[in-house]
Amino acid sequence: MKQLDKKLIGTTLGVASLLLTMTIIGTTPTHAADTFAKNEISGPKGYFKSDKAQFAFYWKYLKTNKGVQTVLIFGDFKQPQLQIGMPVLNTISKDRKTFTSQYKFVSNKGKLLNQKFYFPIVKLSDATYQIHLAYHNGARVPSATGKAYVFTKTSKSPATTYANKYSKPSLTKQYTAQLEKIRQKTIQTTAS
Repeated sequence: MKQLDKKLIGTTLGVASLLLTMTIIGTTPTHAADTFAKNEISGPKGYFKSDKAQFAFYWKYLKTNKGVQTVLIFGDFKQPQLQIGMPVLNTISKDRKTFTSQYKFVSNKGKLLNQKFYFPIVKLSDATYQIHLAYHNGARVPSATGKAYVFTKTSKSPATTYANKYSKPSLTKQYTAQLEKIRQKTIQTTAS
């Protein structure tokens, strides 16, 4: 009878130990694939890109004599244009599924403009995000409104690939049209 009690006690301790381990593992906080990590508050690292939108953007961290300055670089490769913004406030929702960045545009002369804009990034999965694009100063930028696109994030800049694939044909077409106009004007001037 004493041997049976030892086996029963050993089995009970083993099961209790296993249940305790499973409980601890089950309650350990983990970063879900479809949520933003709290340390991404200064701006998620990596390049957001969308082949369908022909658009990419990222947060750039610049070391200056005043410390690290953060800027947002927006690249519209469909209608080739680059815009720069300065983040003024980033937030992550309570459920950590939405990251929102509030920013001001930087003018061509390097001055910070007064009007604030913002855009949310909704994390759909570990690799996909929903972002809206709307027009500002003739080019698209991430926005709270506009057309929704699915973006992916990568550690490598898509700029060269997107420039060759999307911008180059568009620019070639524009410059060819301009050269043709100049040629026609030259022919008319010479014929006169």
